[in-house]
Amino acid sequence: MSLLLYNPDRKNKHDFIAEFVIRTRIFEEIFADIRSGKMATPEQHYLLLGQRGAGKTTLLLRLKYAIEDDVQLSQWLIPVIFSEEQHNIGELGNLWEKIAEYLEENCGFEGLVSEMEPYVKQDNYEAAALRVLLKHLNQQEKKLVLFVDNMGQLLRKFGELEVRRLREVLQTIPHFRLIAGSPVVLESILDYQQPLFEFFKMIQLKDLTDEECIVLLRKFAVLYHQETTVERIIAKKPARISAFRELSGGVPRTMSLLFNVFVDNAHGNVLSDLEKVLDMVTPLYKHQMDDLPPQQQKIVDAVALHWYPVEVKELTKKVRLDSKVISAQLRQLEKNQVIEKIATGTKNHQYRLRERFFNIWYLMRYGRKQGRYQMICVVKFLEALCDTPEIERRIRSYIKEVNNNGLDTHIMEIFGLAYTFFEQIDPEVKMLLKENTPPYIADNVTFTDQEFNRLLKNACKKKEYIKFIKLSINRELTTAEQKDQYLDIFEQLTFDCLSGIGKAARTVFEDKTLQRNQQAHNYFVFSFVINWAYKTIYMLVTEKNDTALLALVKNITNEKVIQHVTFSSLNEIQLYMIIIYTFIAGEYYEFARKVAAVFPVSKTDGWDIEKLIDLCVKKEESIHSEAFKVNKGIYSKAVDSVNNIRATWEKSHQSNEKA
Repeated sequence: MSLLLYNPDRKNKHDFIAEFVIRTRIFEEIFADIRSGKMATPEQHYLLLGQRGAGKTTLLLRLKYAIEDDVQLSQWLIPVIFSEEQHNIGELGNLWEKIAEYLEENCGFEGLVSEMEPYVKQDNYEAAALRVLLKHLNQQEKKLVLFVDNMGQLLRKFGELEVRRLREVLQTIPHFRLIAGSPVVLESILDYQQPLFEFFKMIQLKDLTDEECIVLLRKFAVLYHQETTVERIIAKKPARISAFRELSGGVPRTMSLLFNVFVDNAHGNVLSDLEKVLDMVTPLYKHQMDDLPPQQQKIVDAVALHWYPVEVKELTKKVRLDSKVISAQLRQLEKNQVIEKIATGTKNHQYRLRERFFNIWYLMRYGRKQGRYQMICVVKFLEALCDTPEIERRIRSYIKEVNNNGLDTHIMEIFGLAYTFFEQIDPEVKMLLKENTPPYIADNVTFTDQEFNRLLKNACKKKEYIKFIKLSINRELTTAEQKDQYLDIFEQLTFDCLSGIGKAARTVFEDKTLQRNQQAHNYFVFSFVINWAYKTIYMLVTEKNDTALLALVKNITNEKVIQHVTFSSLNEIQLYMIIIYTFIAGEYYEFARKVAAVFPVSKTDGWDIEKLIDLCVKKEESIHSEAFKVNKGIYSKAVDSVNNIRATWEKSHQSNEKA
């Protein structure tokens, strides 16, 4: 078996028929019509519409072989197939001439061409040539099916009178049946004033469905000896089939070109194969663009460079055409299967190139950032082909190859930078990418606040305390909300986790080569110290451990610890208030004063800590003084903490009295 993408007629006939597995319903429909028709009178003519690579040539060739292999049809019906480019046909008379040459060379019509030659220089050559051709067909008792691969290109060579003459011949003479193909909807068959208006029965070669893709992929698997891989993808990763269909636009030729990239996960092979395919499709896609009128070319250019779906309003700015003109051209491009309309639930629909790989090729060839074209192509390719789990799996495979020195520098850089563009993936996978790539790649990996907090929680859950610290000292927290969330995580830690972080911190801080953000480093130290104090102060006050309490006060009032603390965070304020009130409740008034001295809100909003301490010392007012009622919603946790300690003391005091 062989894979001939542009010239299927050069393939072995037996192999070609064996590999014809899609468009079978259309084939059977047309062939049934051919078999049932006797061509006693003119028969229905067909026009196959489909973008380049959709399978028009293959379908026409399959019909030709079917006629040749049919015992009854082959006795009286001769299929004549014309290639897509007919450079030697410039007028209608040349068409009859080329048919004559084919019949003489392949079907035993001896002397047919020489009989036409005397009329070549006469004004009525076309009519004379047709007359000679019909004479020989009648003598041989034969009829013809003409398969013309690019009808639009042929018609453009004929003048209007010749097109009218062609219609007249096909409508009145039963010797010919025309089955043609075209990559675009022809204006000559849409305009009621044109000779071929409503002349053909049109059949659209639509994008392949997922089911048809599976049939085609299985055939490719046999060709490339990838049966096991393809069956595994079909069974376990059906979403990749849909992604592959969308990437290729459901175009069989594009699917065949991309097959090796689809089944191969090796990063080096993918990049190499992708570059080869992009080079191979250049003639195909250039033809596709050249087929379009100038206005449509401008619109396709704007849509392609945008990549993501775009509205007409945005296109008017880019192409500087009236919105009504753009809408009309988009409708035509949609008919020709170049553009895909995406409904939005409003009047403002969005548009993008139907074939995503065509879009990737266009970005590579015409994108403005030529220096980054490889990375852009890889990003768009992966984005179109892979869902999130597949991207995550590929990143893990990439990291494994990087760590095993299995990739050269160029491939490592291209894929590393490409993977940093994928933001909606598991933060743990992002972290692996950040930890295992050079800084110029790793610096492009970013985390949302939600992802950062999730990573911290997972690190604690897994007791990966060094990872917790490394995350913390490289994440600058700039807003009160970020600080609140960070301190919440610390507050939820068990004492064992906090102790583990403390031990790991010694190891981390001894590494002078470790990359860190100084402000983030300082805030980690503060958060650790204040939470250590918060989690131990109840026990120390209850136990009256003055030595440990003194050390605690020194730590939480240390200038280096609090120098970057702005007390803009609710949790920062709350933690300090809890500590201050716990000291007051335990009658450690001097410790309370020392902590209050570095606490900027201790004399604002009714919180006069000094006055409160004086009242408590003089026993003139209880711990639930008026001061405690100010902003109680904020500091209720502090009050609850004080009540808990007082209850513990009272219970302990009663036990002592009984003893």
